[in-house]
Amino acid sequence: MRYFSIICLSLAAILGLASHPAKAATLNAGDLIKASGQAVYYYSQNGKRLVFPTEKTYKTWYADFSGVKTISDSELAAISLGGNVTYRPGVKLVKITTDPKVYAVSTGGYLRYVANETIAAALYGPDWNTKIDDIPDAFFTNYKMGSPINAATDFIKADVMNLATSIDADKAASLPTSCTTCQTPTSTTPTVTTTLPTVTLTVSKSPIHVNEVQTLTATAQDPAGIQKISLFYNNQLVTACVSNTSCTGDYLMPATIDKTTYEAKVVVVTNDLRQAVKVIEVPIESSSAVSNEVSITVDQSVIKPGQSTGITALAADTIDVKNITIYVNDGGVKGCDYSGRQCKWSQVYDGSIGTIFTVYAIVTNTGGRTYRSESKTITLATNDVPQVLITSGPTTIYSGETLQVTVNGADENGIKWSELLNSQHVVLKHCDGAVPCTLVTGPWTQKGLNTLYGKVSDLLNATNEQPFTFMVQ
Repeated sequence: MRYFSIICLSLAAILGLASHPAKAATLNAGDLIKASGQAVYYYSQNGKRLVFPTEKTYKTWYADFSGVKTISDSELAAISLGGNVTYRPGVKLVKITTDPKVYAVSTGGYLRYVANETIAAALYGPDWNTKIDDIPDAFFTNYKMGSPINAATDFIKADVMNLATSIDADKAASLPTSCTTCQTPTSTTPTVTTTLPTVTLTVSKSPIHVNEVQTLTATAQDPAGIQKISLFYNNQLVTACVSNTSCTGDYLMPATIDKTTYEAKVVVVTNDLRQAVKVIEVPIESSSAVSNEVSITVDQSVIKPGQSTGITALAADTIDVKNITIYVNDGGVKGCDYSGRQCKWSQVYDGSIGTIFTVYAIVTNTGGRTYRSESKTITLATNDVPQVLITSGPTTIYSGETLQVTVNGADENGIKWSELLNSQHVVLKHCDGAVPCTLVTGPWTQKGLNTLYGKVSDLLNATNEQPFTFMVQ
């Protein structure tokens, strides 16, 4: 399972990410890097990759993506994560989405509250209110709080911008006492350390289907203690756990999706405000995928216009069945809303010679997950093949039991012979004439769905073969 950055800069492809392959050994501090995905990272001087939590954060440091180097996925995976990038000091005003207070970003990722609109206008111009970015709650903890800006002279944009010559320079910057434009942290400001907390993240299902419930579980350990664990799925907050080293939350997959993967993410904040992020990419399995846990049989696959034939759908005992629906040409014609595992349907088929009807079944379990059978066809023809009828009594037996199976043929031209075949199409019994062909099979020890075949020939030597599926528990 691969781990990825929490942000995929979706405009990267539009703006033309540079695709210049680079080996990990050739990287230099300050390089922007990416692998096969769209996520872009900053390669820090400590040998780690830093995450841009939002595209707006990226744009305070770089005008475009032209300087990004592409490395292999394995090379990227070998570079450990080193935390998040904060806004470049002086470029933008920021606020948290749940708090109206406006802050200026100062050296080292410190936030300084702007006391009033007059000060904001003096620092960022009369249109200062158009230069405010909202920082999501989950990323607000990347910053440290400084003292308020009570006068325009308390904060000089040019000075803090000049100090931030690079992301590494900003993160490593100290706050000398002679710097009147920098905010000296209060005595409660923790000492920053590059050590990140130990974090684990697991999901209950991978891949996952629509309508299923995904359970996210995260744990975190750190000597300073854990302040908060936040769980996200598909960029939506699932739950947040405060002052706890573990956190669990559930997410119901929607019935309709427009992507092939979702991202599970945990954001951990320590008591001294360090942050760690871990992401898991979870593939989504389409409900259109064929499942071997559902079978479908057609009594007669070739018929004349105006004739009828039966369809049987059977679900494996591994499915907690809520509903079985049989479809003909993508239209649901029969729904069995009960806890049984079998659903039957028969109808008359009309149309021109050569018309083909496609049939399949979809089983829905009690959790909302769907399972689709393979598709079978019913063809309208002038010279139909004989009808194959297979009876067995039960469709479910226990391991070690035998099963009596009878094959019958029906055709207006008469029946020449009938046969019972195993799953490898080896003839188990041959019967001449129109008499029923009966055989006791087993004992059956292979649990799960098993298949036998009935084959019939009419007097014109037209043959037809149909499968018979049964369950061994």
